[in-house]
Amino acid sequence: MKRVQTNRKIFFISCFCVLAFFLIAFNVAMVAIAGKHINSGTDITQYSNAANTRTTILKARRGFIYDRNGNIVAQDSVKYKMYAVLSSSRPNNGTKPAYVVDKYYTAAVLAHVLGCEEAPLVEILSRDAYQVEFGYYGNSLTKEQMEEIQAYDLPGIEFTEIPSRNYPLSTFASYFVGFAQYDTEQNALIGKMGIEQIYNEQLTGENGYRQIQVNTEGYALPGSESVTVEAHNGSDVYLTLDKTIQESLESAFVKTAEEHYDCNKVWGAVMECETGKILGIGAYPTFDLNQLNIDDWMNTATQYAYEPGSTMKSFTYAPAIDTGVYPEGETFDSSTFLMGISNGYPIRVYEGSGNRVYATIGNSRNRDWGEISYDVGYRYSSNVGIAMLLSNYLHPNTFSEYLDKFGFFKKVNFEGFAEETGVKNMYYPIEMLTTGFGQGSSVTMMQMLQAYSAIFNDGKMVKPYLVQQVKNPDTGEVEYLAETEVVGEPIKASTAERVRQLMWDVVNTEDGTGIKYKVDGVDVIAKTGTAEIGAGTSGKVISSVMMAFPADDPKIMIYYCFLSEYDRYLHADTDTITSFAKKVAVQCGLTNGHSDAAPEDGEEERKVTEVYKMENYLNHSLKYVYDVDNEKNLDYVILGNGTEIINQYPKEGTTIINGQKVFLLTSDNDIQMPDVTGYTRKDVMALWDLIGLAVAINGEGRVVSQSIPVGTLLYSNSILEVVME
Repeated sequence: MKRVQTNRKIFFISCFCVLAFFLIAFNVAMVAIAGKHINSGTDITQYSNAANTRTTILKARRGFIYDRNGNIVAQDSVKYKMYAVLSSSRPNNGTKPAYVVDKYYTAAVLAHVLGCEEAPLVEILSRDAYQVEFGYYGNSLTKEQMEEIQAYDLPGIEFTEIPSRNYPLSTFASYFVGFAQYDTEQNALIGKMGIEQIYNEQLTGENGYRQIQVNTEGYALPGSESVTVEAHNGSDVYLTLDKTIQESLESAFVKTAEEHYDCNKVWGAVMECETGKILGIGAYPTFDLNQLNIDDWMNTATQYAYEPGSTMKSFTYAPAIDTGVYPEGETFDSSTFLMGISNGYPIRVYEGSGNRVYATIGNSRNRDWGEISYDVGYRYSSNVGIAMLLSNYLHPNTFSEYLDKFGFFKKVNFEGFAEETGVKNMYYPIEMLTTGFGQGSSVTMMQMLQAYSAIFNDGKMVKPYLVQQVKNPDTGEVEYLAETEVVGEPIKASTAERVRQLMWDVVNTEDGTGIKYKVDGVDVIAKTGTAEIGAGTSGKVISSVMMAFPADDPKIMIYYCFLSEYDRYLHADTDTITSFAKKVAVQCGLTNGHSDAAPEDGEEERKVTEVYKMENYLNHSLKYVYDVDNEKNLDYVILGNGTEIINQYPKEGTTIINGQKVFLLTSDNDIQMPDVTGYTRKDVMALWDLIGLAVAINGEGRVVSQSIPVGTLLYSNSILEVVME
């Protein structure tokens, strides 16, 4: 009996083992064939594939920002973040400790390279942590800084690459170009200001990836297919800015600030009258886009509302002319205007009349020219003439309506930048008059540019714009193309022409307030302005000029302002502005190129400026170049050791002048560093344009020192740092 029970038990155990073996074998087969676990139904392939799949991220670049001629304004680059391992528990790197051993020596070396104090670095290295970062001191190091620190072989000091943004032109339209910074949470460069921020979505690329099947040792499996999703680079943004004009404008800002009347602020712009394209714009003080040494975050051009002064008088004369009430040929008494009030509106009263005097209005410096015509009143910039127009001819309500038509006191909607609107103060009778000559009410520079376009453009008022196009760098597809936008026609073409005649007199008659704005080689029209901030109580004055050329058919307008501490006048000394206007006229091909302007920057003798069109030298020999252009007195800089020219700067068709540097590239290899001492910013950047040499510029003026020695071979990753004074 016991034997039978034992046999049965053995039989059942054997059957259970066979069944278990069968189930295990079946499950293994299902996993191998179908990739599924039989009990749980889990897809095992997602684990096996993941364990044997290598994924490589294909980085997309952020879109570049260019000026109108294709000069790079913003581009991607690489910076380095520094960190320190402090814990002695970290295993040694061979025989060398892999952590900071001497925090004081380490801090001293880092302070020397970084140009900062040792104390904050010692504090960071003294923290009770396994690993520390250096924050401001170590977040954005250049390759040169990183390599110099590495040369000291400091234990525990290490680096990681981080995407960065480089701005080769440094202070170029800083408040408008803006900047982008690496965001650790989004693992991408993110625009933080200006076009970089406004067009962040278009500029941001989309990363791709590549996946391959690998064995346990990490090698690709034979016959396995790779999966690739290509990266899509961010779109490139092309600005309307002209590099030469922009750099000339900013140089004028610096010169004005340094040499004129304790100047606090300078701002201005250059715009095409018919299209609204901004060719140059900015303000001073500014900041270096690579250093981000920002003291003031306000964008003066769009966010600074100010009393414009006498440049506003054009918008008082224009409505009077447009409505047919302008007193052609009549004269007025230019002595002090005594303001009375009748039915809530200002009138002129006289001493001894018994009428109450509520306010007085005088001309600048209390000048009295006796009886003069209203045309002469504009030429002399008479405040009394404006008061007479608004009290006797042009009703203040009509004037107010025209100011609205001209777009004052509301946003221009300039490319998405933050804007102030200014304030129309015309509630009281005295404000009705003072607004007519640019005191009391406030405007912005963008409003002035837009409004004056109607005067220069036969009544058609165009909206200023800064972005010309957005282009896909991979396909060449133009994703956005700007068009001129006419935002109103506040005055008739005949009115605009009449105001331009008045502006012509300001510059081209011997007694005009803008006679010093005459530019040899081109007819200029202009209106000057001076505004006492806070009705003269602040001790500060805004001096300004709006000018355009050529006079018979204005193509370019220049608006230039500065704020100073004292009651000094811009038109007392206009060399900086007229010199800049001359450069703009030459650059735009609107002058015959001859100049009698005073010498600049210590130049002993002013040579006659001759203007040429740049020839096409590509595929020609150097001998050909010298034979063709031996009379143009151009300063050739030869790059490379080839026999034929493969690239050039400036490009074919560009306007150039005698004595200008011309860069000729003869090979892509064996390019030696030239001596750039004495180069202008434009000259230095020409090197970048031709050979991709990254440049960091410190200061303004001309180059006095360079980081790469003369004769050194240049490579694609070379970075040139120059100091300018």
